[in-house]
This record gives sequence, structure tokens and C-alpha cells, in this order.
Amino acid sequence: MKFGIALKLSLLLALAGALAAGLTGYYAFEASRTLLVNAAKDRLLTSTLVLARRVALAREEIERDLVLVAEHPAARALLQGPGTPSQQQTLQDLMVLMLQSQPSYFQVRLIAADQHGMERVRVDRAPRGPMVVADDDLQEKGHFDYVSQALRLGPDQTYMSRVAINHERGSHLGVDKPSLQLARPVRDAQGRTLGVAVINIDLNGTFELLAKDMPESIQLYFANHEGDILIHPEPAKTFGFDRGRRIFIQDEFAATGPVVRGDNNVAVFESHEGAHANQPVVAAFMSQPLKVSSPETRLTLGLTQPLQAVLADSNRLGQTVLQIVLALCALSLLLALWMGRALTRPINAISHAARMVASGLPAGALPVERRDEIGDLARAFRDMRLQIGEQISELRDNQDELEHLAQHDPLTGLANRRKFQERLDHALAQARRVPQTVSVLFIDLDRFKPINDHHGHDVGDVVLQTVARRLKGVLREVDTVARIGGDEFVALLGAPATQEQLEAIARKLLTLVSEPMVVDKLQLDLGCSIGIASYPDHASTATDLLAAADHAMYQAKTAGRNTFRFFDATPPAA
Repeated sequence: MKFGIALKLSLLLALAGALAAGLTGYYAFEASRTLLVNAAKDRLLTSTLVLARRVALAREEIERDLVLVAEHPAARALLQGPGTPSQQQTLQDLMVLMLQSQPSYFQVRLIAADQHGMERVRVDRAPRGPMVVADDDLQEKGHFDYVSQALRLGPDQTYMSRVAINHERGSHLGVDKPSLQLARPVRDAQGRTLGVAVINIDLNGTFELLAKDMPESIQLYFANHEGDILIHPEPAKTFGFDRGRRIFIQDEFAATGPVVRGDNNVAVFESHEGAHANQPVVAAFMSQPLKVSSPETRLTLGLTQPLQAVLADSNRLGQTVLQIVLALCALSLLLALWMGRALTRPINAISHAARMVASGLPAGALPVERRDEIGDLARAFRDMRLQIGEQISELRDNQDELEHLAQHDPLTGLANRRKFQERLDHALAQARRVPQTVSVLFIDLDRFKPINDHHGHDVGDVVLQTVARRLKGVLREVDTVARIGGDEFVALLGAPATQEQLEAIARKLLTLVSEPMVVDKLQLDLGCSIGIASYPDHASTATDLLAAADHAMYQAKTAGRNTFRFFDATPPAA
């Protein structure tokens, strides 16, 4: 049988069509895989940065609690002498409130510098809630570094112990669990060190709270300055040094070595070796030096996600591309006899578009108007490209949602502590330039805990959401209202206000919050105590301004609750 040039050309064109379809599918598939992996790396890095910021904010919040204890007049009085029963009770009540509002706290303690570091006041987290430890059960802690080292610190310094398994004997829930201690010196008016305030932190509980909004497929890793694994999806690999062996994060992920050593701050990579040979992962790790005095010079934080989960959409797209390519190859064989030279131009256009997409450039014009197999190929490629674009857009939307969650309280929708801190810092910076006043209202609900305890957390959540709506209803759009934890809210006024205006706002808030609310046919009554502080009259920094408003709120609590007080630095009469 003699093959003419037309048949040869048709066969050649059929082969070219099949090759073009295959290249189109290959480049599109590879491009989609690359885009998905890169997007996953960017998402993991963003999540790691957000989580690291949450850790920093959590540490700052703990330091604020330490300052509250260390600078409390009752703490100084108890360390300078036996103190009075009322001073003892005041400090115990403060520590109980801290454990109630911070589920990540194992202990809050006041320890004297003398008597071998004897504990003066101690409140533990027990199975049934905060427990005040009796005088006979108080222990000497002077031989622990968080006491001896903290006593040597200068003013406004905080000491953080090594992250380790807590083997201290006692009745609290932190025994034999991963924890760390933050301590701060307590000084008298002459600057002499009287003792230290110490908070024992639940490491696992803290990270569970910080990472609870992340997808289940994302795994968390945490290591100390030498790379010893502290948090790992496999608990058996954590705290190996506590069992006489060292298990390092850089042994599992070689790419983290420069991050652990401090040569680089961030490492984003894929791991296909060792423990991840059968299930490769995409990973993002970062480390930063600590800003407190500690034997831990830096800590490393990382997130991983299985590569299979990242490429799930790509695999489905690959099957679709393969089906399209096979179908087009079959059609090319049937239509090659009639296509001739007309086949060359549209196939080349599609191949060019595939290369442009693979290079990350616009695909250009496609012959989608044709009513033949080449048109089908062009439209299929266009749809595939649109599908890839939708996937990328979805990934970006997820990243935006993650950023939103990092700045807002998930229950009430109000700004969270991070967002509020940013707004407050910006307002103070502007106030220093103008100059003008900046006012903060610290709002703490009265009688909320009995409602939460007696009627359950679901009712408590509805109460918090209702209060949030009422607060937003009173305040203006230029004001910022935030929930910073538990039943504590803060409001930042967006414009300067006189004392009379602040009093009027506070009264409106008291009236509106005190209005009865009905939840699940239950009529609930509660109130609130409000502390008011203004820049520059009461404080010059964001931290001090918030602490002043908090102090004023406690003064309102002491005055009988359901009222407001302006910050008054004068200590109460003993």
C-alpha cells in the first residue's frame, strides 16, 4: 500500500495534535502542582508568623499579670513583714482570678528572697479549680533558677526558665507535665529586691489554645535553642533529654539546622527524606531570639502539612487533563485526514498558551470559537486555567480569612488583643504628634461567672455576644471595642473626650449592660465594672495606659461593682 503525502501529512498532523495535547496537559499539570506547593508554602509561612505573633502576645500578657502581682501593694507588704490577713486575702483573690481567666496557668506564686526562697502566697490549679495552698504546705524554692536568677534581674526585667518537664512536688496539675516559669522581681520603694512573682505556664495547653483555629492536617513543632524537640505530633519524641536521650528537630528536618543555629530566621521547604520518605510534607520553620532573660537563647516554631493534602486538587486536575488529552488524541486520529495545514496554526497557539501558563504569564488568545476538536481543546484548556485561577484565589481568600482570625475574637467578632494593641499604639503615636488625649475604658462583667457556671458555657457565650452587641451599639464607629479574654472588654475612644463625656459614656455602658437579657427563656441580670484611664494624664505608654485602666476597673470592683472609676494612683489605705 502506497502512502501519499496527504496521508503522511495527516498522520504527522495527527501525531502533532496528540503531542500538543500531551504537552498542554503536562505543562498545565506541572504548573498547577508548582502553584499549589508554592501557595501552601506561603500559607504555612504566614500561619507560622501569625502563630509566633500569638506566642509573643501570650508572653506579653503573662508579663502583664506578673507586673500586676509584683507591683501590688499587698505583695510588697507581705514580703516586708508578716502582713495583714486582708493583704493576704487580697493577693490570693487576685491570683485566683488570674487562674480563672487564664486556663494556661498552672500556678501563681509570691516567693520571698529570704528564708531560702520560702513561698509566701501560692495558688495552684487543682482538678476542681484554683486552690489556695495552706501555709503549712508552702515550700522553699530558693534553689530553683527561676527564683535565684530572677532575684538578680534589674528593674522591669522578666526571667523565663527552660522549657522542661515539671518535676516539682506539689498538688497542682502541672506535675510531670511540660511547663515553663516566668518570674519577675518584687522591689520596695527604695529599689531593694524583696522576692519574686512567679507564674507556671502549661506549655501544651498554651499551644493548643493558640493553634486551635488551624486545619487538622497542619502539624505543630516546637524546639529549644539547641533543637531539642518540645512539641511534636508524636509525643514519644518530645523532651528526650528528660529521659536521658536527645532528640533534635534538625535530625528530622535537616533544613532547620540554620534556623536552630540562628544563621537564618526562616526556613520553608519540602521534606522527602527520613521519617517523611513515605509521606512527604511541606514545612515552614522560624526562630527568633527571646526578649527576656533566659537560659533559652531562642526558640524554634514550625508547621507542616502533608504534600498529599496540598496536591489533592492537583491530582484531580491531572486526571481531568489526562482524560482530555486521551480524548483529543483519539479525535486527532479520526480528523487528521481533513485537518491538513489548517491544523498547524491552532495547535501551535494552544502549545504557546501552555508554555505561557507554565511560565506564569498570560495565556493569550485561544481558538475557543472553533466548533471542532481544536476548539474543544482550547476551551478545555481555558477552563483548566480558570480552575487553577479559582484555586489560587481560594487559597488567597483562606489566607485573608486566617489574617482576619488573627485579629478578631472568634466568639464575638470584636477586635482581639492584638488588633486592639495595634490601634492603641497608632492612637498614642498620633496623640504624641498633635498632641491630644487618648482614653481607654476597661470593662469587666459582674456576676458573669455564676451565670457561666450554673447555666453552662453555651449560655455564657450568648451573654458575651449580647454584651458585645450592646457595647458596639453605645460606642461610635471611630471607637474600637475589643474582647481581650474571658469576660473582659476594652474600648479605645477614637476621638479626644473630656471627663464629663467619659462619665456619660461610662454611664450609658453601665445602663445598657445592666439591662436584663433573656437567653433560652432564662432572664439573666448582670452588670459591669469600668476603669477609665487617659493619655497623658495617667500613663505615657500603651502598656501602662491599659494597666492603669485595669487598675481603675479593680477600684470600681472594690467600690461595689456596677460602677466606674477613673485611674487613681494613690494606694488604698492599709
